[in-house]
Amino acid sequence: MKILIAEDQPTTALFLRHTLEKMGHEAIIAPDGEEAWWFVRSGAARLLISDWMMPRLNGPDLCRRIRAAGNEPYTYIILLTSRDRREDRLEALNAGADNFLTKPPDPEELAVGLVVDERILNLYEQLARKNALLVDLATIDELTGAKNRRRFREDLELLFAQADRHSAPLSILMLDIDRFKQYNDTFGHPAGDEVLRRVGTILQTAVRAHDVVARYGGEEFVVLMPATQANEALEVAERLRSAIAYQPWPLRKVTASLGVATADRATPNAAMLVDQADRALYQSKQAGRDQVTLYQNNAAEAVRTP
Repeated sequence: MKILIAEDQPTTALFLRHTLEKMGHEAIIAPDGEEAWWFVRSGAARLLISDWMMPRLNGPDLCRRIRAAGNEPYTYIILLTSRDRREDRLEALNAGADNFLTKPPDPEELAVGLVVDERILNLYEQLARKNALLVDLATIDELTGAKNRRRFREDLELLFAQADRHSAPLSILMLDIDRFKQYNDTFGHPAGDEVLRRVGTILQTAVRAHDVVARYGGEEFVVLMPATQANEALEVAERLRSAIAYQPWPLRKVTASLGVATADRATPNAAMLVDQADRALYQSKQAGRDQVTLYQNNAAEAVRTP
């Protein structure tokens, strides 16, 4: 295990490092609290052994800073101190310390304590993984594996704000499976669900890793493409349209209509960008379906047909 030692006394720091290395751990030394804080932010170690009294930033204040930052993964903190008053221990616990070591540390006590501490850290990591899985489950469309509409809204606001701040393009693609209700009525909902699954897979495998693919609702999907100009987004949309149209569909050919819009200085907010893509999608369907329309110059233009 990687262990960070925050200790301004070289003799104590070297003793701790030597002791930890004999136990099979890897030790890093920070000579004061500020440097220890830098190591913690960089994710250099899972466990911190910190002296109480240090220049620039003492042990309890270092604990408070770490806990206030809400570091993930969790940093387990052991305070090294010769203080044994009840008030001192309460102060340390309130600051965010997990455990204590009496100064100078007893090697056997340290070894046994680290076994327990590592077990606790592993439990924290298991819990973090399960929580991350729960977050994913809450933001993923169960049928298609794409993001759900709630997650799309969150990502849209974030990406729009980033694009606006950096004066970078943000493109959006809206897709509607053509005559999907008729398909469901003819072949049944299980067959319709299979179409939705396959379209979701096509979209997720055909775009970049940092693009956001979401199921917008029913038979509608949306793709957010950061740092993507209108002409590039149009090419992506045409590629997706073609990939869907030329799939070996077992029951009947499936096609999709698509609308594309790109945010510029005249786009006041994220909701307007979605509205522009939706208008372009409507034009694709009105013009005969199975095609792409780009919203530009305050109108849905540049219709592409196969």
